[in-house]
Amino acid sequence: MYTTCNIKEAAEILKVHPHTVLELIAACILPAGKVGKAYVILSSDIHKYIEHVIAQQTAQRMGGQPLPKRTRKHRASPHLAC
Repeated sequence: MYTTCNIKEAAEILKVHPHTVLELIAACILPAGKVGKAYVILSSDIHKYIEHVIAQQTAQRMGGQPLPKRTRKHRASPHLAC
């Protein structure tokens, strides 16, 4: 069973403004799907994004090579062209 979040809940987890979550979705950085008028985001995808950001920034601080940007298939909304 999957746990899902809406935009506001995702913003609370990420400690950002809901508009930032919408920007991440529009940029195809955070996978989301639209059900009716609302976006639905898998909480596991939010946590994967956080893990990636932490790993990338830690590698940069340690002087290592930055990790490549994540490329993966996602459940994009048909309204988004990613």
